[in-house]
Amino acid sequence: MFLLLFSGCSNKTLELENKKPEKIKFVEVKTKQFDLEDQYIMLALESENQRLYYDAKELYLRLFNNTNNYEYFVKYIAISTNIKDYKSVKEQVAKYYLDNIQQEEMILRLYTFSLFKLSESKDALINGQKLVNLYPNDVNFELFGTIYLQQKDYVKAYEFFEKAFNINNSANTFLNLTNIQYFSLSQKDEAISRIEEYIKVNGYDFNLCMQLLSFYEKEKKTNELISLLKRMYLDYKKNNETLMLSKTKILLIKYIAKDNVGKAIEFLEQNNEEDEILLNLYRITNQPQKAYDLLGKLYVKSENFDYLAQQAIIQFEMAEDKKVILSEVTAKFEKVLQNMDNHVYENYLAYILIDFDIDVKRGLVLVKKALIQDPSNVAYLDTLAWGEYKVKNCKDAYKQMKKVVDEIGLDDSEIKLHWEKIKECKK
Repeated sequence: MFLLLFSGCSNKTLELENKKPEKIKFVEVKTKQFDLEDQYIMLALESENQRLYYDAKELYLRLFNNTNNYEYFVKYIAISTNIKDYKSVKEQVAKYYLDNIQQEEMILRLYTFSLFKLSESKDALINGQKLVNLYPNDVNFELFGTIYLQQKDYVKAYEFFEKAFNINNSANTFLNLTNIQYFSLSQKDEAISRIEEYIKVNGYDFNLCMQLLSFYEKEKKTNELISLLKRMYLDYKKNNETLMLSKTKILLIKYIAKDNVGKAIEFLEQNNEEDEILLNLYRITNQPQKAYDLLGKLYVKSENFDYLAQQAIIQFEMAEDKKVILSEVTAKFEKVLQNMDNHVYENYLAYILIDFDIDVKRGLVLVKKALIQDPSNVAYLDTLAWGEYKVKNCKDAYKQMKKVVDEIGLDDSEIKLHWEKIKECKK
């Protein structure tokens, strides 16, 4: 609403306002000569640039007092409104307001808005009525409607938002209008129907679509909700609206997957959406081969070494005969760790190097590096203990393994095996 106060007019509004001077001859305000005017202007502009708004507004007030130029007065009250100094706006407008001058609309608008923010509802309504009578445009109608909305006079609020919408056909105005219909006037079906029709004619404004989706959700219209999201998705994709497409896709998959993850996967596959969302769904549904293949494509596209490391993990865990793929998996991890530091991947490679007796000493170096980043991680401590066992440092192996057993017990078969072997070694 605040943005609308200054420059939010539609083309229709501008046309309407541009015609106004032909009908009304504004009173000419006599200005005064001020020798320091240019210097004060430069100081005021610099203060605005530096965001020293209190200094800037006082400089504009001095300019106004010394020149009687109401352009400076408008700057003063605009900045005061911007910094929420509504009391100053009220006081100064009450002192200097003139009827029928060229700046009257902006002064009256900011004055009305400030009274509204000061909760002086009666005066806000009086001045708001004067504003819309003199300057009947969409910005002023919305401001007046907002005052009525605060007063919970929803019929009047709706009336003035409707007037504003008839001028600007704006999605933002329409959003407020249908919001009043749905929540305050109990016209739920009418609000939904109006938005559906508006979207058909004017396209998929994201905020308005979000409102319609929330209405569908409240009314438990799941089919309509998913149908709308699919249409939004296709429209944003066609028009290369990347940000809106991404947000819509996340919502769409969330709602489809709620009832059927398989259908969500099918939708993404059919639309060639090879991304993190699909990857996560493959993981949820335990489809490691598809996840592996997708990670390969994602790595080629992005050269993101996380994808290569995750692919190596899946490849290792899928293999029935792990010895067959050891060289390929370790090569992938080595490439990853040459290009990034990641303690999870350091530990994973360390464990493979140790457990399969490929390079136990290098494995110990890697796991000790990982433990610097996460010193209490029991998986890392287990790897360290197993490595110390492999090089016959039984005392150190026992010390580290005991920490693991004390922390998580012996339910895991691999932990139990390591513990038994290390105990025997210590003896």
